[in-house]
Amino acid sequence: MRIALSIAFVLGLVLKVLHLPYHTVMLLLILGVGLVWQLVHYAREDKAVAWAGLAVWGWAAHLVAVLKLFPFRTTTLLIAAGLTVIALLFLLKRTPGWSRPAQVLTGVFILVMLVMAQPVADRFHFTNLAFSVERTTDVHSWDKYSFLLQREGRTAEALDANSLALEIASTEGGTHLINALTERRTLITQSNWDHYVALPVEH
Repeated sequence: MRIALSIAFVLGLVLKVLHLPYHTVMLLLILGVGLVWQLVHYAREDKAVAWAGLAVWGWAAHLVAVLKLFPFRTTTLLIAAGLTVIALLFLLKRTPGWSRPAQVLTGVFILVMLVMAQPVADRFHFTNLAFSVERTTDVHSWDKYSFLLQREGRTAEALDANSLALEIASTEGGTHLINALTERRTLITQSNWDHYVALPVEH
């Protein structure tokens, strides 16, 4: 079951990168099932193994929060870190200490840290645009990408992303989008775009 859930989680991440529908629902569902399964088996497993498993799922949840830019990602980070500390306390009592659960937990931790070390704009581009099946039509992702680039001081790249969003909006005939994107282009030029608000929906 643990292996099946891990594979399903990786598949969910692939769906996220491809930007296919319902990838968020799938990832959250897998996380929920994984955590519940781990808790149900807590009493049956060695405590070190059980806590290591919970910590791994904690880092998986934080990874999803980071990739989706959820506002509560600081909370998921603290939870994952807390679970890891508890797991390490149990693992250090084992012989040998460098057991498979410790190796898996360390690997997952390093992976998440490497993802977090990347600039937010680059993470967003990789998971929402680079391989997206909607790359040429997703005006909303290009707009948000331009905001993230501008916030990191990458004005030229932000203007390029905004131009792509404007091109898509023009092709789709979204006059309301063109007006909003033009206003945002001015904010990018002035480096004065402080808060992101989703593009308006035409009524």
